[in-house]
Amino acid sequence: MPSFSHDPSSPKDTADVVIVGIAARGLAAAARRAGLRALVLDLFGDDDTREFAVAAIPLRRTGAFAIDPDDLFEQLAIHAGPDVPVVLGTGFEHAPEVVEELARRFRLVGNGRPTLAWLKEPMMLERLLHNLGVPHPRIFADRAPGGVTTLEKRIGGSGGWHVRPAEEARGRGWYLQERLEGRTVSALFLGDRRQARLLAFSEQWCAPCEDAPYRYGGAAGPIRLDPEIEASIAAALDRLVGAAGIAGLASADLLLLDEGWSLIEVNPRPGASLDVFDHAPLPPLLRLHFEACEGQLPELALLTPEAAGTVRGAAIFYAPSSFEMRLDPLPDWVADRPPQGTRIEAGEPICTLFAAGRDVSEVRDVLARRQDQLWHDLSMASRKAAE
Repeated sequence: MPSFSHDPSSPKDTADVVIVGIAARGLAAAARRAGLRALVLDLFGDDDTREFAVAAIPLRRTGAFAIDPDDLFEQLAIHAGPDVPVVLGTGFEHAPEVVEELARRFRLVGNGRPTLAWLKEPMMLERLLHNLGVPHPRIFADRAPGGVTTLEKRIGGSGGWHVRPAEEARGRGWYLQERLEGRTVSALFLGDRRQARLLAFSEQWCAPCEDAPYRYGGAAGPIRLDPEIEASIAAALDRLVGAAGIAGLASADLLLLDEGWSLIEVNPRPGASLDVFDHAPLPPLLRLHFEACEGQLPELALLTPEAAGTVRGAAIFYAPSSFEMRLDPLPDWVADRPPQGTRIEAGEPICTLFAAGRDVSEVRDVLARRQDQLWHDLSMASRKAAE
């Protein structure tokens, strides 16, 4: 385990942990809170990511939001030794072979290929959930039977960009999941490969656009559910962690139905809920991730709004139209700050917005107002710079 209180006598550019992901600012901030110096490899190299990190190295893309594995391994060979722990964020669920190679060549702290196979291969996950008695939507490899409404999803996809209503999957790498109606929530939990520790619940929402009606919008929490539902989910996560060998921080996306609940998917990595929950009274979440991967679970009660003192929210702000980043400085409630001069196309994520309030409704209202305010200021600054 790395030292969580960095030795001030060591060189300033020495990294305690290497963080890799499509957008790794949240993990970089979590490393800072945990007392670790992070080397960050991601696609964006946002200004605040560089502020949190010893160094932030941009990776080449393959497609819109995919990491070039050849460039990743080249950069790791140059900048990271075999003894420095590597923590993965989003961007690897669809590439278990890359995760397997990372685990072979570097000190991977998190879930390897076998766990990803259980959780991200749809037919394997459905069989596992059925055997464990965990409620879930039905999954179909190519076509749903008559009368069943389904969503098409990409295997290992994230962020909701890939999800759309469909009656037939488009081919290899895609599948259908039964569409259920309910309230979307997420459960943040830790696993030590044997049992789970449920930390908190958050509510999620979409930011739909024409081509991506289920695009991820944001989350706010903590929230409380019916006590029987909470107990049922906690017991199900216990069984799931033991069966799939889940280690470290993870999250489960759930639907609350008129009667009961249903598990939609499991994300076996630290994710977007870091922005919502990596604050007091919870200990540093990246520290808990390392400890859980070593088999240690904390004695923590489920986080409540009363214990937290407030409800926090984080929302992705997508560009309504194309523009060039010319606004400086940005408000302090903005994260994932693009460098000045960055060209951002319509529909691409600009940044993340933060807010706090008494409940989820108030948080979402504040986020909506801040989004409108920021877009006005961004548009004015961009037009002024072009004159």
